[in-house]
Amino acid sequence: MLECPTIGLRRRPPGLVAFSLVEVVLAMGIISIGLLVMVGLMPAGLKFDHNSIEESQAVNLIQALVADRQSVGYATNSPIYNLPALTGVTNQISGTLFVMEDFASTTTQPNLARYRVVYTVYPSTSQFTDSTNYASTGPLRPVTINFRVSWPAPVPVTNFPSTVEAVSTFMQP
Repeated sequence: MLECPTIGLRRRPPGLVAFSLVEVVLAMGIISIGLLVMVGLMPAGLKFDHNSIEESQAVNLIQALVADRQSVGYATNSPIYNLPALTGVTNQISGTLFVMEDFASTTTQPNLARYRVVYTVYPSTSQFTDSTNYASTGPLRPVTINFRVSWPAPVPVTNFPSTVEAVSTFMQP
């Protein structure tokens, strides 16, 4: 069996290098601090990811609301979310919908809903001359609807932590 050569009181010659116990402890301390920082950042990253998913779903809900309103004519309420007809709009019309996780509208159980949709229908402006909101007297003016999707739905209106808002203009069909 080979032994390392020693000089005097079991010291090694300068050519042989090894880590001392102090160096190993310092390296382990640095690695453990780095791992603690990584583990500490995980909850923040997961929360950011969850918020991003929620916001994407809210945008998808707005797209579904706009598609629902566009699926029928001006004179009819929308079939899925029962958005109001757009003919004869002379004053602002506001309403609130409660929507479940699967985008199904609910009015009976708003406490179980995931999203609260507040919409406001604005009458057309007078900038479109020779137009009215009555099909019998002339071409229809465009009508604007402001959609505001907030979640979670059961939270009081003044405390919404997350909101997505969009404005859509509906032209004459």
